[in-house]
Amino acid sequence: MIEPVQIAINRYAPSGAESINMYSIDGEQLALGQLIAAVCIKAGANYEAQSVMRANAMNANTENIKTASQYLQGLAEDTVNDFDWLYIRSWLIFALEIPSSGLPTDLKSYAKRFQAINSMKTKMEALTRQAQEDMIELQSLINQRDVSYTTGTSVIKELGSSQNNTASNY
Repeated sequence: MIEPVQIAINRYAPSGAESINMYSIDGEQLALGQLIAAVCIKAGANYEAQSVMRANAMNANTENIKTASQYLQGLAEDTVNDFDWLYIRSWLIFALEIPSSGLPTDLKSYAKRFQAINSMKTKMEALTRQAQEDMIELQSLINQRDVSYTTGTSVIKELGSSQNNTASNY
């Protein structure tokens, strides 16, 4: 989401010349082209910040999936003892937000081990779906950022060309 910006509009009519609109953001006077470029660049920077936050969340999600996979493998291979399970169970509850009701307090029976494995698999499938959705959203943010920067750059380039043409006419 782009932060709202207060834009003031002032109309100037220099003597003997056509009146023009001038815009100001935070007290700085801008022509229309400069305003458009500033808005595009601000939007691009905002999309960039959102992209970084999304990428960081994706990295954390990937690390959680990797850790959970290792724990799941240990459960499946029956190499997790009850002492290890206490730590793993706490991590699953707090890091992955698996409800404690879905995780047995011990692994003394096949049914309890199977319950733990199923709870972990369900959560990992949800995390994998979320990772795919995050990737699509990240790509969308990057595309929006690119469009914003390209538009801003084009406007700035056009402003430069326009000023050069105006200067050469005098």
